[in-house]
Amino acid sequence: MAAFSIGADAAGTAPDAPAAHIDGLLASGVHPRLRWGRFADFQNQLRALYLAQGSRPLWLDGGRPVKQSAAVLECLRMADDQGLNSSDYDIELLGGWLEKLNDGRAAGAEEAAQFEVAMSLALMRYGSNLALGRVSPRAADFALEVAPKRLDLPALVQRLARGSRPCDAIAELEPKLPLYRNLKAALPRYRGLAENYDVSALAFPPKLSPGDRHKEVPALRKRLSALGFLPQESSSKDPEAYAGDLVEAVERFQERHGLAPDGVIGKGTLAALNVSPAARLRQIRLGLERLRWLPERFDGPFILVNIPSFHLYGYGEDPERPEVSMNVVVGQSSGGHNTPVFHSDMTYVVFRPYWNLPRAITVKEMLPGILRDPGYLARHNLELVPSFGNGSQVYEPSLESLEMLSAGSLKLRQRPGPKNALGLVKFAFPNNDNIYLHSTPSVNLFQRARRDFSHGCIRVQDPVGLAEFVLKRQDEAWSLERIEEAMNGAQSRTVTLKQPLPVYIYYSTVLAAPDGSVEFFEDIYGLDRVLEQLLDKGLPYPS
Repeated sequence: MAAFSIGADAAGTAPDAPAAHIDGLLASGVHPRLRWGRFADFQNQLRALYLAQGSRPLWLDGGRPVKQSAAVLECLRMADDQGLNSSDYDIELLGGWLEKLNDGRAAGAEEAAQFEVAMSLALMRYGSNLALGRVSPRAADFALEVAPKRLDLPALVQRLARGSRPCDAIAELEPKLPLYRNLKAALPRYRGLAENYDVSALAFPPKLSPGDRHKEVPALRKRLSALGFLPQESSSKDPEAYAGDLVEAVERFQERHGLAPDGVIGKGTLAALNVSPAARLRQIRLGLERLRWLPERFDGPFILVNIPSFHLYGYGEDPERPEVSMNVVVGQSSGGHNTPVFHSDMTYVVFRPYWNLPRAITVKEMLPGILRDPGYLARHNLELVPSFGNGSQVYEPSLESLEMLSAGSLKLRQRPGPKNALGLVKFAFPNNDNIYLHSTPSVNLFQRARRDFSHGCIRVQDPVGLAEFVLKRQDEAWSLERIEEAMNGAQSRTVTLKQPLPVYIYYSTVLAAPDGSVEFFEDIYGLDRVLEQLLDKGLPYPS
């Protein structure tokens, strides 16, 4: 810890007013004693704070800490309980400094200014990180263009310096989303597990099936008990037998970790069993960080698609529980087909849609087959058009039209019908990547545990249920029968939504439910690693 000079300044004079030193420190943009000394990202807010104060201290009176200084430091110690790092806010440094200032003589002007700015800067950093997140979504490959949250940091610091319950004021900055609250509730448990857990790796053969025996089975039972999937008092007459309640516990574990719940311990299940609670705790912290990027509140219904869990949730009036919930297929994790993370508003639904093939798919996947066999077009219900408009002219297959397709002057689209790649309904929300939700004739893929098979768009398991959720708020009645009639009718039909419906294509490798259960998923696109590397760099975080 740095040494502190208490009392008279270097010239031996009595302590003078710290105002000039505060102004000089703020002008420099660098604090000489903090772990993360540079504060250009908060320089303007600090200037506004002390301009309103006439450069008078908030945290010291006559060179000694006011009572509120100790109170707000106790609030800063809550940072770890909120998924942040208390070390970012120099808690230990400030705590020791406060103690010395209380026990010794009054601080001189220069030191008073340094303590003053350090306290206000720590609170601004904490308040901003808690409300908005540490890293900007864009820096972490999230194109989340949500309405900016209103956060007046100078007013916050003044409120904390004068209020009777500063910790309550700080807690108000946290996201109000149930998703956040549920996940935050899991923090204490996993912090405890990270401190008291046998991290030695389990070693099983490539496949352990129910009824098998193995010497590691007792260690497996112990691990699942520690993780809460088995009662602590659980035991077996045959300790090395993999059977009974232990198999059921493994199935529950598999369900919570995005794995097929078959009770068979293969490569994927074993890898998940060997992930330490410390690593799971990091996932929870990253999940909380990303939830801070979402809006302060959702006024009305919205759709959330979480890519790593391959799942869609449609929330209505109750933000605690979704009205619809279904499996989805997302973009492949290889070949540049990742489903992007972004927000947009759904504006229309198309029943019996055409599939307008992107140029890349036309050239790489369709054109070779068409050139080998012109009958390929008819078998796959494909047609050649100069543009994707509904009234566009359709060209007959010929050597000339295929040359035009190769050159790009003609386009390829698939006619509506049960075999159309988009299925019988498409849910559209404008975005730069031309991503949308749609049904699919390839329904067998929804039964797989890992479902990244598309070129980027998102296939939904229950298109009728989703259409009902989307259209139930329209002026005209859209019953299930009417939806199915539109999906199976003779014509393509577009329904413009009366009220745009927010859609969040999201990415979190951890989710928590109101009952306290926590689900973990594989980081299929490596975005946890991207965010963790940004956070590891320390302050100032990318904005």
